[in-house]
Amino acid sequence: MLSVAVQTGPVRETPTKVVSRCFEAVSELADKPDLIVLPELFSLPFFCVGLADPHFFDWAETLRGPTITAASENARRLECHVVVPFFEKGDLPGEHYNAAAVIGPDGELIMGTLPDGAQVATYRKNAISSFTWQSASNDEKYYFRPGQGFPVFRTEIGALGILICYDRWFPEAWRVLALQGAEIMCVPTTSTGKGAELFHPSLRTWAAQNVLFAVTANRAGSEPVGEVVTSYFGLSCIVSPRGEVLAKADRRQGFKAIAAPVDLAQVAEARRELTMYRDRRPELYRLIGEK
Repeated sequence: MLSVAVQTGPVRETPTKVVSRCFEAVSELADKPDLIVLPELFSLPFFCVGLADPHFFDWAETLRGPTITAASENARRLECHVVVPFFEKGDLPGEHYNAAAVIGPDGELIMGTLPDGAQVATYRKNAISSFTWQSASNDEKYYFRPGQGFPVFRTEIGALGILICYDRWFPEAWRVLALQGAEIMCVPTTSTGKGAELFHPSLRTWAAQNVLFAVTANRAGSEPVGEVVTSYFGLSCIVSPRGEVLAKADRRQGFKAIAAPVDLAQVAEARRELTMYRDRRPELYRLIGEK
């Protein structure tokens, strides 16, 4: 099975055109993909840069909007699975999410299952950022409500978990998804700042700790939104259950697809040899749920 992460560049076009550019990058690969992961809010300029501008709510889409529609058409054309982040308009007025949908090779949505058995159509980012760090500001809390938990999307190519950007910093989130059977963690990000030095080491650690594949897609280059210009560090990567980097992009590559083979038998094999799941002591971790 071939997994692909698409690293995008600065966004200056319509969502439909951005989707087309992503799949043009995929078409440059020698082999047909089975899974494609796109970056966080990839079809829009990343607008959560401290402006708190209500006009950006006009960019929100439903599952019938241009981003999901265009991605579904391409998933059907390539007969592959696609993880499609988007700015989701909720059912209630004023309800918005930083979300991702999973599209199957027939172009249809694949539902996710939460720990309580409830079915959901999208993963909605749970850890919503709001910070000022050095010269950068992030105001996601102005735009997004947090999600309702961590669903697993069971597909014919394996069980997918999704963590969007800031979500990845919470080790509990990785383990909750792994304990539900996730074999591939899809990590759409829009990451900037000095965190570049930790990007690959941390993803290697999280993949190895949870003994699963991680497919991470980021944005690259300098992108203006209003008077704010933000530089994203790229470095999209695919990591094995043993923490090996199987493929990576550099800091400058925009609209570039990277690919690596993913054999889920390696997850089962590694979990037999690396005994973290055998040696878990849940009764000792109760403080995590109480604090």
